Amino acid sequence: MTAICWIFSQKTGISEQGLESADEKLPQKILDHYVPTRVTDYNTSHYLFRMESKLIEELAEKECCVFIGRLADWILKDRDDVLNVFITAPDEDRIQRIMETEDVTQTQAEKLMVQIDKMRNNYYSYFTDRKWQHTKDRDIIVNSSLLGIEGTVGMLEYIVNASN
Repeated sequence: MTAICWIFSQKTGISEQGLESADEKLPQKILDHYVPTRVTDYNTSHYLFRMESKLIEELAEKECCVFIGRLADWILKDRDDVLNVFITAPDEDRIQRIMETEDVTQTQAEKLMVQIDKMRNNYYSYFTDRKWQHTKDRDIIVNSSLLGIEGTVGMLEYIVNASN
């Protein structure tokens, strides 16, 4: 569970399990607005998106934050104090990482990568009318394979500190 999902769960009373099951899922066609979903009545994508957007805006207003995903680049697009970073890696490295973290075969990891990318793109496009991997409003695009995860984090920390 991500930190923002935990905070969201604490503020709304929606279970962490309910949030995880709805995370970055598109609304069901037409019926989503009228029929309760599997987990709970509040579990519609639009409701969750509005509530999560409000939370992201509140947190960004209070202090320096790092949001990974969550459509935060779109939600905070009108703020001047945002650094939008897109982190990527070559498919071979992504597949290897999925194999290690999910304990799956290479074939399963490849399918999972394609499935997740498609899900993220569909979700991003649904709420923003843009493609998830677009670069237009990104300040920095980073290949995390060059420095590894810790090195990428260190580099981004340096950039944030230098820009303040």
